[in-house]
Amino acid sequence: MIKRTMAAVLAFLLLIGASGCAERAGVTVPILLYHHLTETGNDASDVSVESFRRQMELLKTEGYQPISFDTLIDYVENGTALPEKPVIITFDDGYYSNYQYAYPILCQYGYPAAIFVIGCSVGHLEYYKDTTYPLTPHFGAEEIAEMCESGLIAIQSHTYDMHQWAPYESGEAVRESILPLEGESEEVYIAALTADHQKEAELLLASGAGEIRVVAYPGGKTCALANTTLQELGVAVTLTTDPERLNRVQPGEWQTLIDMGRLSINEATTDQEILEYLSKK
Repeated sequence: MIKRTMAAVLAFLLLIGASGCAERAGVTVPILLYHHLTETGNDASDVSVESFRRQMELLKTEGYQPISFDTLIDYVENGTALPEKPVIITFDDGYYSNYQYAYPILCQYGYPAAIFVIGCSVGHLEYYKDTTYPLTPHFGAEEIAEMCESGLIAIQSHTYDMHQWAPYESGEAVRESILPLEGESEEVYIAALTADHQKEAELLLASGAGEIRVVAYPGGKTCALANTTLQELGVAVTLTTDPERLNRVQPGEWQTLIDMGRLSINEATTDQEILEYLSKK
Protein backbone atom coordinates (compact mmCIF):
# COMPACT_ATOMS: atom_id res chain seq x y z
CA MET A 1 0.00 0.00 0.00
CA ILE A 2 1.20 3.53 -0.74
CA LYS A 3 2.89 4.90 2.38
CA ARG A 4 1.22 8.06 3.64
CA THR A 5 4.18 9.79 5.27
CA MET A 6 3.74 12.63 7.77
CA ALA A 7 5.53 14.93 5.33
CA ALA A 8 3.00 14.11 2.62
CA VAL A 9 0.07 14.71 4.96
CA LEU A 10 1.48 18.06 6.10
CA ALA A 11 2.14 19.08 2.49
CA PHE A 12 -1.44 18.25 1.59
CA LEU A 13 -2.83 20.25 4.52
CA LEU A 14 -0.71 23.24 3.58
CA LEU A 15 -1.85 22.92 -0.02
CA ILE A 16 -5.49 23.02 1.03
CA GLY A 17 -4.94 26.08 3.16
CA ALA A 18 -3.04 27.89 0.43
CA SER A 19 -5.10 27.17 -2.64
CA GLY A 20 -8.70 26.70 -1.57
CA CYS A 21 -11.56 25.06 -3.40
CA ALA A 22 -10.17 25.36 -6.93
CA GLU A 23 -7.14 23.22 -6.12
CA ARG A 24 -9.21 20.68 -4.19
CA ALA A 25 -11.25 20.12 -7.35
CA GLY A 26 -8.18 18.43 -8.82
CA VAL A 27 -6.65 18.33 -12.29
CA THR A 28 -7.63 16.32 -15.35
CA VAL A 29 -4.69 14.41 -16.83
CA PRO A 30 -5.35 12.79 -20.23
CA ILE A 31 -3.18 9.81 -21.19
CA LEU A 32 -2.31 8.84 -24.78
CA LEU A 33 -1.62 5.20 -25.67
CA TYR A 34 0.56 4.03 -28.56
CA HIS A 35 1.74 0.56 -29.53
CA HIS A 36 3.87 -0.13 -32.61
CA LEU A 37 5.31 2.53 -34.92
CA THR A 38 6.04 1.76 -38.58
CA GLU A 39 6.98 3.67 -41.71
CA THR A 40 3.46 3.23 -43.12
CA GLY A 41 1.11 2.60 -40.17
CA ASN A 42 -0.83 -0.01 -42.11
CA ASP A 43 -1.81 -2.49 -39.38
CA ALA A 44 -4.78 -1.98 -37.05
CA SER A 45 -2.95 -0.66 -33.99
CA ASP A 46 0.09 0.85 -35.76
CA VAL A 47 0.95 4.52 -36.12
CA SER A 48 3.25 5.81 -38.83
CA VAL A 49 6.39 7.69 -37.87
CA GLU A 50 5.10 10.73 -39.76
CA SER A 51 1.80 10.72 -37.84
CA PHE A 52 3.53 10.30 -34.50
CA ARG A 53 5.82 13.25 -35.22
CA ARG A 54 2.84 15.35 -36.29
CA GLN A 55 0.96 14.46 -33.11
CA MET A 56 3.90 15.45 -30.93
CA GLU A 57 4.01 18.77 -32.76
CA LEU A 58 0.26 19.09 -32.21
CA LEU A 59 0.79 18.83 -28.44
CA LYS A 60 3.37 21.59 -28.62
CA THR A 61 1.25 23.85 -30.81
CA GLU A 62 -1.79 23.46 -28.58
CA GLY A 63 0.16 24.12 -25.40
CA TYR A 64 -0.03 20.65 -23.86
CA GLN A 65 2.85 19.74 -21.56
CA PRO A 66 3.79 16.04 -21.30
CA ILE A 67 4.63 14.94 -17.76
CA SER A 68 6.01 11.76 -16.23
CA PHE A 69 4.18 9.42 -13.89
CA ASP A 70 6.67 10.42 -11.19
CA THR A 71 5.41 13.99 -11.55
CA LEU A 72 1.80 12.79 -11.41
CA ILE A 73 2.43 10.70 -8.28
CA ASP A 74 4.24 13.63 -6.65
CA TYR A 75 1.19 15.80 -7.26
CA VAL A 76 -1.15 13.31 -5.58
CA GLU A 77 1.18 12.36 -2.72
CA ASN A 78 2.66 15.79 -1.96
CA GLY A 79 0.56 18.39 -3.73
CA THR A 80 3.45 19.48 -5.98
CA ALA A 81 1.98 21.68 -8.70
CA LEU A 82 1.40 20.33 -12.22
CA PRO A 83 1.96 22.40 -15.36
CA GLU A 84 -0.99 23.80 -17.25
CA LYS A 85 -2.57 21.36 -19.73
CA PRO A 86 -0.66 18.23 -18.60
CA VAL A 87 -0.71 15.04 -20.68
CA ILE A 88 1.02 11.68 -20.36
CA ILE A 89 2.43 9.73 -23.33
CA THR A 90 2.50 5.93 -23.03
CA PHE A 91 3.42 2.88 -25.13
CA ASP A 92 2.32 -0.70 -24.47
CA ASP A 93 4.21 -3.97 -25.10
CA GLY A 94 7.79 -2.76 -25.54
CA TYR A 95 8.21 -2.93 -29.32
CA TYR A 96 11.64 -2.21 -30.77
CA SER A 97 10.00 0.51 -32.87
CA ASN A 98 9.44 2.51 -29.67
CA TYR A 99 13.21 2.72 -29.32
CA GLN A 100 13.95 3.01 -33.04
CA TYR A 101 11.36 5.62 -34.01
CA ALA A 102 9.53 7.14 -31.03
CA TYR A 103 12.48 7.64 -28.68
CA PRO A 104 14.47 9.98 -31.01
CA ILE A 105 11.35 12.08 -31.63
CA LEU A 106 10.58 12.31 -27.93
CA CYS A 107 14.18 13.39 -27.31
CA GLN A 108 13.86 16.04 -30.00
CA TYR A 109 10.83 17.54 -28.23
CA GLY A 110 12.11 16.86 -24.71
CA TYR A 111 8.93 14.93 -23.92
CA PRO A 112 8.86 12.32 -21.15
CA ALA A 113 7.03 9.07 -21.83
CA ALA A 114 6.44 5.68 -20.24
CA ILE A 115 6.84 2.34 -22.02
CA PHE A 116 5.11 -0.68 -20.48
CA VAL A 117 6.97 -3.87 -21.32
CA ILE A 118 5.89 -7.50 -21.30
CA GLY A 119 8.77 -8.99 -19.34
CA CYS A 120 8.91 -12.35 -21.08
CA SER A 121 9.18 -10.58 -24.48
CA VAL A 122 12.02 -8.20 -23.57
CA GLY A 123 14.88 -8.73 -26.03
CA HIS A 124 12.92 -11.12 -28.25
CA LEU A 125 13.47 -10.00 -31.82
CA GLU A 126 12.05 -12.91 -33.78
CA TYR A 127 10.00 -15.42 -31.83
CA TYR A 128 7.27 -15.57 -29.20
CA LYS A 129 8.99 -16.71 -25.99
CA ASP A 130 10.66 -20.11 -26.58
CA THR A 131 8.53 -21.03 -29.62
CA THR A 132 9.08 -20.67 -33.35
CA TYR A 133 6.01 -18.45 -33.75
CA PRO A 134 6.91 -15.06 -35.28
CA LEU A 135 6.93 -12.00 -33.05
CA THR A 136 7.13 -8.28 -33.72
CA PRO A 137 10.60 -7.32 -32.41
CA HIS A 138 10.84 -6.10 -28.80
CA PHE A 139 13.75 -4.07 -27.42
CA GLY A 140 16.10 -5.51 -24.81
CA ALA A 141 18.04 -4.59 -21.70
CA GLU A 142 20.58 -2.47 -23.58
CA GLU A 143 17.88 -0.25 -25.03
CA ILE A 144 16.13 -0.06 -21.66
CA ALA A 145 19.30 1.19 -20.00
CA GLU A 146 19.91 3.80 -22.70
CA MET A 147 16.39 5.17 -22.65
CA CYS A 148 16.23 5.31 -18.85
CA GLU A 149 19.58 7.09 -18.68
CA SER A 150 18.14 9.84 -20.87
CA GLY A 151 15.88 10.88 -18.01
CA LEU A 152 12.92 11.10 -20.41
CA ILE A 153 11.78 7.49 -20.67
CA ALA A 154 10.39 5.38 -17.83
CA ILE A 155 10.12 1.62 -18.34
CA GLN A 156 7.22 0.17 -16.37
CA SER A 157 5.17 -3.02 -16.22
CA HIS A 158 2.72 -4.62 -18.63
CA THR A 159 3.14 -7.77 -16.47
CA TYR A 160 5.85 -10.36 -16.95
CA ASP A 161 3.68 -13.05 -18.53
CA MET A 162 0.00 -12.19 -18.08
CA HIS A 163 -0.46 -10.98 -21.63
CA GLN A 164 -0.28 -14.36 -23.32
CA TRP A 165 -1.36 -15.03 -26.88
CA ALA A 166 -3.60 -18.10 -26.60
CA PRO A 167 -2.89 -19.64 -30.06
CA TYR A 168 0.82 -19.69 -29.22
CA GLU A 169 0.43 -21.19 -25.75
CA SER A 170 0.26 -24.84 -24.71
CA GLY A 171 -1.96 -26.04 -21.88
CA GLU A 172 -5.35 -24.86 -20.69
CA ALA A 173 -4.42 -22.17 -18.13
CA VAL A 174 -3.70 -19.30 -20.49
CA ARG A 175 -3.49 -15.85 -18.92
CA GLU A 176 -4.52 -13.41 -21.62
CA SER A 177 -5.06 -10.66 -19.05
CA ILE A 178 -4.43 -9.89 -15.42
CA LEU A 179 -7.88 -11.17 -14.43
CA PRO A 180 -8.19 -14.36 -12.35
CA LEU A 181 -8.67 -17.56 -14.31
CA GLU A 182 -12.11 -19.14 -14.26
CA GLY A 183 -12.59 -20.96 -10.96
CA GLU A 184 -9.29 -19.71 -9.54
CA SER A 185 -9.30 -19.06 -5.78
CA GLU A 186 -8.28 -15.67 -4.41
CA GLU A 187 -5.30 -17.24 -2.64
CA VAL A 188 -3.97 -18.91 -5.78
CA TYR A 189 -4.59 -15.80 -7.88
CA ILE A 190 -2.83 -13.46 -5.45
CA ALA A 191 0.15 -15.82 -5.34
CA ALA A 192 0.30 -15.96 -9.16
CA LEU A 193 0.02 -12.19 -9.59
CA THR A 194 2.60 -11.56 -6.87
CA ALA A 195 5.08 -14.00 -8.44
CA ASP A 196 4.57 -12.46 -11.90
CA HIS A 197 5.02 -8.93 -10.56
CA GLN A 198 8.16 -9.83 -8.64
CA LYS A 199 9.66 -11.47 -11.72
CA GLU A 200 8.94 -8.34 -13.75
CA ALA A 201 10.40 -6.16 -11.00
CA GLU A 202 13.62 -8.19 -10.91
CA LEU A 203 13.98 -7.95 -14.70
CA LEU A 204 13.45 -4.19 -14.81
CA LEU A 205 15.72 -3.52 -11.85
CA ALA A 206 18.51 -5.57 -13.45
CA SER A 207 18.03 -3.63 -16.70
CA GLY A 208 18.40 -0.25 -15.01
CA ALA A 209 14.75 0.73 -15.06
CA GLY A 210 14.25 1.13 -11.31
CA GLU A 211 11.22 0.12 -9.28
CA ILE A 212 7.74 -0.47 -10.66
CA ARG A 213 5.28 2.25 -9.66
CA VAL A 214 2.89 1.91 -12.60
CA VAL A 215 1.21 -1.12 -14.19
CA ALA A 216 -0.66 -1.00 -17.51
CA TYR A 217 -3.22 -3.79 -17.54
CA PRO A 218 -3.06 -6.09 -20.59
CA GLY A 219 -6.08 -5.41 -22.74
CA GLY A 220 -7.11 -2.78 -20.22
CA LYS A 221 -8.91 -5.40 -18.13
CA THR A 222 -8.98 -4.66 -14.43
CA CYS A 223 -10.42 -5.96 -11.17
CA ALA A 224 -10.44 -4.87 -7.54
CA LEU A 225 -8.33 -7.82 -6.38
CA ALA A 226 -5.58 -6.99 -8.87
CA ASN A 227 -5.55 -3.36 -7.76
CA THR A 228 -5.42 -4.25 -4.07
CA THR A 229 -2.67 -6.81 -4.57
CA LEU A 230 -0.51 -4.49 -6.65
CA GLN A 231 -0.96 -1.56 -4.26
CA GLU A 232 0.31 -3.78 -1.46
CA LEU A 233 3.34 -4.52 -3.65
CA GLY A 234 4.10 -0.80 -3.98
CA VAL A 235 2.31 0.08 -7.23
CA ALA A 236 0.85 3.60 -7.16
CA VAL A 237 -0.86 3.79 -10.57
CA THR A 238 -2.82 1.29 -12.65
CA LEU A 239 -3.96 1.92 -16.22
CA THR A 240 -6.84 0.69 -18.34
CA THR A 241 -7.60 1.38 -22.00
CA ASP A 242 -10.91 3.12 -21.34
CA PRO A 243 -10.96 6.44 -23.25
CA GLU A 244 -14.21 7.48 -21.55
CA ARG A 245 -12.71 7.48 -18.07
CA LEU A 246 -11.90 11.03 -16.96
CA ASN A 247 -8.57 11.05 -15.10
CA ARG A 248 -9.40 13.63 -12.45
CA VAL A 249 -6.54 13.44 -9.94
CA GLN A 250 -6.39 15.21 -6.61
CA PRO A 251 -3.82 15.69 -3.85
CA GLY A 252 -4.30 13.18 -1.05
CA GLU A 253 -6.80 11.14 -3.08
CA TRP A 254 -4.74 8.01 -3.78
CA GLN A 255 -7.65 6.22 -5.47
CA THR A 256 -7.63 8.77 -8.33
CA LEU A 257 -4.49 7.03 -9.63
CA ILE A 258 -6.24 3.66 -9.93
CA ASP A 259 -7.74 2.36 -13.20
CA MET A 260 -6.86 5.51 -15.12
CA GLY A 261 -8.15 5.69 -18.68
CA ARG A 262 -6.21 6.15 -21.92
CA LEU A 263 -6.95 7.01 -25.55
CA SER A 264 -5.60 4.31 -27.88
CA ILE A 265 -4.16 5.89 -31.02
CA ASN A 266 -3.72 4.25 -34.41
CA GLU A 267 -3.13 5.55 -37.92
CA ALA A 268 -6.85 6.28 -38.39
CA THR A 269 -7.02 8.53 -35.31
CA THR A 270 -7.47 12.13 -36.38
CA ASP A 271 -5.92 15.21 -34.81
CA GLN A 272 -9.44 16.40 -34.00
CA GLU A 273 -10.20 13.20 -32.08
CA ILE A 274 -7.01 13.63 -30.07
CA LEU A 275 -7.82 17.27 -29.28
CA GLU A 276 -11.38 16.37 -28.23
CA TYR A 277 -10.00 13.76 -25.85
CA LEU A 278 -7.37 16.12 -24.46
CA SER A 279 -9.91 18.86 -23.79
CA LYS A 280 -12.34 16.75 -21.71
CA LYS A 281 -12.81 18.17 -18.20
